[in-house]
Amino acid sequence: MLSLARDKSNEAHPSSPFICFTLAPQWQATNTPLYYHSEPTEGPDDNEKMEAMNDQFLELRKELKTLRGKDLFGKSAAELCLVPGVKIPIKFKVPDFEKYKGNTCPLAHLVMYARKMSTQTDNDQLLIHYFQDSLSGAALRWYMSLDSANI
Repeated sequence: MLSLARDKSNEAHPSSPFICFTLAPQWQATNTPLYYHSEPTEGPDDNEKMEAMNDQFLELRKELKTLRGKDLFGKSAAELCLVPGVKIPIKFKVPDFEKYKGNTCPLAHLVMYARKMSTQTDNDQLLIHYFQDSLSGAALRWYMSLDSANI
């Protein structure tokens, strides 16, 4: 809007005209928030996908902890034991084992291990406890990576 006005108080010396501009805003701000919402679409296999993704997440989390070393160093001595509460006879002497490296017949190694431990075949906890002593190299690394629930 444009308006012109003159100062008429002194007609002998007319003053220059006043020019006044009033601009109307081109836009008006509102405080109304914008919400975007989409309806959930669940198909018959969405739950299966979520379960699979959750399983993958847990597996990756476990691998990451292993890489960082938390699966070994963040645990108590009892948690590190393969067979908690194993009873070792007082005069038991561990036989010398031929170390299995993973490049020969595993069945032959198991037979050899069972024969050397024949005095303790009724003590499964003891057999499991000392089995790692009969392994070396890649076979030992594999065995040590197993969860105690899988042994």
